[in-house]
Amino acid sequence: QTVEGRLGRIDDFLVTLTTADGTPRSFRRDGDVPKVVINDPLAPHKKLLPTYTDTDIHNVTAYLATIK
Repeated sequence: QTVEGRLGRIDDFLVTLTTADGTPRSFRRDGDVPKVVINDPLAPHKKLLPTYTDTDIHNVTAYLATIK
């Protein structure tokens, strides 16, 4: 059975989520069972953050300040 919803908590022992109709669901975990797939659309952006230097951020901020 597949259950989809907004992830509330995940750790080695428990997965908690809220389904689209607002029902909270919790599942006990034993290793990798049940299988959990997390779709995070911001993951690629978060992965890029460590590559930016302070100078890069300063330059972007300075540029944004000039836009009217």
